[in-house]
Amino acid sequence: MDHAAVAVGFGISNADHVAQVAEFADAAVIGSAIVELIERSTTENGPESAPAAVARFIKGLRLTESALAR
Repeated sequence: MDHAAVAVGFGISNADHVAQVAEFADAAVIGSAIVELIERSTTENGPESAPAAVARFIKGLRLTESALAR
């Protein structure tokens, strides 16, 4: 192993943040933004809406392979 994996997870809440972190880290950790999304979607649309809302959010965060190549 050449290096330890680096994950960054403070203040990461959108695709731009993920792209910035991808320049120097191996992973972006998104916690609070997902918890807030679950709370909001559950309150507005019921608990059954949360999984789909989270899936859409995560899909929107994914980077193209060219953006991940460093």
